[in-house]
Amino acid sequence: MANTGKIVLKPGGGQSVLDSGKFAVFNSKELCPECCECKPKTIAMFTTNSSNPVWDLTPYQGDGIAPPGSVWRLQETGSNLLYGSGNVNADGKLVGLPASFRSSYTYDGYMRLEIGCPQPNGTIKWS
Repeated sequence: MANTGKIVLKPGGGQSVLDSGKFAVFNSKELCPECCECKPKTIAMFTTNSSNPVWDLTPYQGDGIAPPGSVWRLQETGSNLLYGSGNVNADGKLVGLPASFRSSYTYDGYMRLEIGCPQPNGTIKWS
């Protein structure tokens, strides 16, 4: 393939046009960390306690929520307790994100839903 301006797609991968207009190619694991323009960020925060125990996470369950190939986590800030994590698929969906989070504690729990970016060395860069 000495010609420029061509792309070859193999079975088992996927492709998508990113918000920036760039074309991204994903491997069979739906990962594309080098080309997905991932930027770590917090996409939602919520304070839970006995009077406000349920956080509705359904607004974050659709397609286009985060860059394909990134990862997500649901954690309590301060204590850094992790209540869930997963991958973001080629459609930008947070795979495995529950519909809600319910606190069983009486104290204020400051929750955060974050997007992280896989790094070439295998670590995750968080906001």
